[in-house]
Amino acid sequence: MAIYQKCIPHAYHASIFEIPYKKLKEQGIKSLFFDLDNTIIAYDDEILTQKHIDLLNDLKKDFQIVVISNTNYKRVKKALTHLDVPYIWYAKKPLKFGFKKAMRMVDSTKDETIVIGDQLMTDIFGGSRFGIKSILIRSVKRKSDRKITQFNRKIEKIILKKIKKKCPALYEERLKTYVEDH
Repeated sequence: MAIYQKCIPHAYHASIFEIPYKKLKEQGIKSLFFDLDNTIIAYDDEILTQKHIDLLNDLKKDFQIVVISNTNYKRVKKALTHLDVPYIWYAKKPLKFGFKKAMRMVDSTKDETIVIGDQLMTDIFGGSRFGIKSILIRSVKRKSDRKITQFNRKIEKIILKKIKKKCPALYEERLKTYVEDH
């Protein structure tokens, strides 16, 4: 499978608050792997808001949740101070390292797990390489992206053009709104 094909998410939603979690549960999803930066909160935010905490605590009733981040321990620990969920820092996405570690923290299979993130090149590509489904969301605040993420976004544009050309139906269904939102 070509790299661009591994960058096609299974779905796109405007934010983590828009995802139809009830439907995911009905489909047999038991574990949710969330990216942190620009998926849950912006890079320049330090801690989760009460709205985020309430959502994730509510989701814990039906799902096992793990936060998988490429950022450092101090940032992830501080951001999740008021939330009792396991997390992985310096996950090295899109490599399989962080996903393997997260799978050991949950009682579910790859087919029962989904990754939720804002980047094609780390979250979506990484999840696909590992063999789990993915949901792409609009970045919380793209202007807060770090340098490496800004670089990834440039590669993402090339990948998106390739997907649009080679898989127009999937592009229309899953990525067109993402592109328009940014």
